[in-house]
Amino acid sequence: MEEFITVKKVEGVNVINFVFNEINLEQRESIKNELAGLVRQGETEFVLDLSRVGFISSLVIATIVFFAKEARNSGGEVKLSGLTNDAYSIFQLTQLDKIFELYETETDAVESFRNS
Repeated sequence: MEEFITVKKVEGVNVINFVFNEINLEQRESIKNELAGLVRQGETEFVLDLSRVGFISSLVIATIVFFAKEARNSGGEVKLSGLTNDAYSIFQLTQLDKIFELYETETDAVESFRNS
């Protein structure tokens, strides 16, 4: 099975790298299940690194919003890093930049958990 996300711990924070150019509905469900599994394991601090995503489609946005809702319902928090200029524009147009904390780098996003 193709890997769509990778997860690593950095200073206790789960850094999730999305590793795809585009996804279809079936792949989205697989990603959602994997992310929801992290929440079920009791993890609460997440950084989604989008620097390797080629295109931010509605499926990608829906996956991110689903995951953030799952995490927040369990007392967790999701922050985003590595958005391209185009992705950042999409987040502004959809006003998701008001819902998510956006950081240029993974390091900045991880550090923000320590400063909050």
